Amino acid sequence: MALKDKICLILVNAFIVMVLLIIAFGILVFFYVLEIKHDTTVLSSHPKMIYGVGFVRGIGQVTLKNKYSGFVSKVNFFSQQRVKKGDVILEYDDYDIRLKIMDIQNEISELKKEVELKQLSLAIKKIDPLPSDYRNLKWKRLSAEEKFRRFQHEMEVYDRLYKNKIVSELSMREKIQIFQDSKAEFKRYSDDEELLKQGLETLYIQTAEKELENTRLKLQNRTDKLNLLLEELKYYRIVAPMDGLCITNSDTVHGYNEAGCSAAVVHNDSKKIIYAYFEEREVGYIVIGKSCRFRSTEYDSKQEGFAVVTPYEVKKERTTWGDKCFFLVKFSIDKEVRPLRIDSTGQVEIDIQSMMQSNLTARRTEKRTR
Repeated sequence: MALKDKICLILVNAFIVMVLLIIAFGILVFFYVLEIKHDTTVLSSHPKMIYGVGFVRGIGQVTLKNKYSGFVSKVNFFSQQRVKKGDVILEYDDYDIRLKIMDIQNEISELKKEVELKQLSLAIKKIDPLPSDYRNLKWKRLSAEEKFRRFQHEMEVYDRLYKNKIVSELSMREKIQIFQDSKAEFKRYSDDEELLKQGLETLYIQTAEKELENTRLKLQNRTDKLNLLLEELKYYRIVAPMDGLCITNSDTVHGYNEAGCSAAVVHNDSKKIIYAYFEEREVGYIVIGKSCRFRSTEYDSKQEGFAVVTPYEVKKERTTWGDKCFFLVKFSIDKEVRPLRIDSTGQVEIDIQSMMQSNLTARRTEKRTR
């Protein structure tokens, strides 16, 4: 009897354990189904795909803007052509400034000749600074003084003769005139000699030096202006700042560009990247390092498929178009069907559902492992 009780007790305990295990298993299944339902609800609440408008760029790029408005007069390199540092990509109509440069160059040539003449004039002044009227002034004054004394004596004689009515009034007037002329000549030479004593010779030399200095200053001013115009002439050329591939906004002449517009872009195409713009509400779904697709407009989507790209940077700055905000996302290119052209466009496609499904599966696996 005791044996039968023990067997019954064992069977009852085994039944209870089995029931508890079934209940525990049912609870686990219930929560598992609940989690799957929750995940399904979460997945259904998110978009299946997000899309971004993408542009192929070089790893580095420089945008070249024209400083002055003008017409394109010459196109040396077209879009998609390679350039080297220093190559002139575009040239703008520079007729007006070239005309100014030519006028100043002519003025400079004339001023250089004038400087040479002023230098010769100064050299002559240093040798013979005074005008011809001042040469031998001392002897001219002595001669004039002697004539004045002689005419003065003659005047005294004529005056007595005139008073005695020996000479006529006409002769007397002629003598007076000759005397006055000699007196004026003597005074002029005496005054000129006094000026020489005050340093007139030095003043003539200093005047010649100042004229030479003034002409040189004019020449320097015109030369400085010419240099500024030549510097300004550089801005009528769009020059490549580095080796790379250029994209221009004008592949034909006579096109007009406003000041400050983007005339050309030079890309460092040693490595290509994708710039793509996504709406603000979609940026949160982008996972750095998670590969996705880039469907280029250069590819036949049915036959060639897509390129594989990977996001590596999301810019913090917003860009507004219309009533929507966008963020710029940079992608590296992992695989190309065929080489993508710089400045070509396409669409970046990110499969949100599959990415989130993978994350949820990984999370459930981690929980089960724990």
